[in-house]
Amino acid sequence: MMNIKVHRGLEQIGGCITEISTATSRVFIDFGQNLPGNGEATTPEQDRLMVENIFATNAKKHEAVFYTHGHEDHVGLFEYIPPYVPQYMSDGTKELLLIKYRTLKEGVELSLAQLQNDANSIKEQIEEENFKKSNAENKIKIIARMNSWGRTSPGKKPSPIFIGDITITPFFNCHSIYDSHMFLIEADGKRIWHTGDYRAHGYMGKGLFPTLRKYATNIDTLITEGTMLNRNDECIHECKVSEKMANVMKAFKYVFVLASATDIERLASIKNASSEAKKTLYVCSKFMASTMKFFTERESSLSRGLFNFSPRMLRLNGLDRIKKKGFVLIAGTSQISRVKKLLKELPIEETLLIYSSWEGYYTIPEQIAANPGYKNFRELFYNIVDIHTSGHADKTTIKRVIETINSKEVIVIHKEGD
Repeated sequence: MMNIKVHRGLEQIGGCITEISTATSRVFIDFGQNLPGNGEATTPEQDRLMVENIFATNAKKHEAVFYTHGHEDHVGLFEYIPPYVPQYMSDGTKELLLIKYRTLKEGVELSLAQLQNDANSIKEQIEEENFKKSNAENKIKIIARMNSWGRTSPGKKPSPIFIGDITITPFFNCHSIYDSHMFLIEADGKRIWHTGDYRAHGYMGKGLFPTLRKYATNIDTLITEGTMLNRNDECIHECKVSEKMANVMKAFKYVFVLASATDIERLASIKNASSEAKKTLYVCSKFMASTMKFFTERESSLSRGLFNFSPRMLRLNGLDRIKKKGFVLIAGTSQISRVKKLLKELPIEETLLIYSSWEGYYTIPEQIAANPGYKNFRELFYNIVDIHTSGHADKTTIKRVIETINSKEVIVIHKEGD
């Protein structure tokens, strides 16, 4: 008999771990870190011990871990999974994580070289950077060994993956990160549909309900995310996000946009808006430049140019020419020092920040304490406008998903307390 155990996620957003088992096999869907303000804060050692305990209990002959997508609250504990347990993710997620940790490693190596050449550097600083480098290298090795699947062409059924007597079939879906997937899990004559995180209001969201109607049939148990169930946020379409951005971009000469380097759809909205506003698009992060290059290589031919990115790298030594024409600059919180230097050279009345991230990062005390970067970034600017839409399904979409699948049982995870 197939059993379901939700280790984490029933009463918190993120930190998801779901176990599905039979007499001889089991699979886990996601092994995520807890998000600030959701679940208890844990140390790396506590995370490692928790993972060890999970695998020591109810062990099966055939085991594997599958990841829905690359956000930390779903994939963040991958380094603690026992080496004998195979891990699976989409090839897009795998490459995105490799880009992330390779870029991090390069940054640490640069910092380490500077410290080693500085006579005033202290031993503790060098040791800390060496630890960061070793940690990044270890993660790169683990990710490189992971199994992956390629996205199936539209209209074709994805190939299943077999773990003992459990069959897992991945289905591409729309979320606020590249290459997210849902899963159909089959065993012992039962069918489970695990949605992961999803939405219908992105450029790639139009395939959600056709996929569900065709493949999510005769489902015994639906496991769906419920992030937005206790929120009244308005979920506008990404097209509307782009339209709103274009309108305000036309009113300011120098436009900064705070957004994620891994959200291909938001990056496309910003790119389209900057084009409509007739402004040159810049980035100042190697990671963002790398993800855009990757997205272009993977998606531009399939999207009629929507995901074709060609931003310029902003360099302060060419600022005079850039200042004359104006610009749109996409940045993340890690570029705050560079943005601060740039702002000193620009007239405040002609400068705007488009904040395109969740407002909770700068309004909720727990979020601010855990990651003050968002609030600190906002406070650099005088003119600010929030233009954002959630990466998660709104209540109406969740209700429609439940009605479309019409399963015998519904389990809601990735949600605030009941």
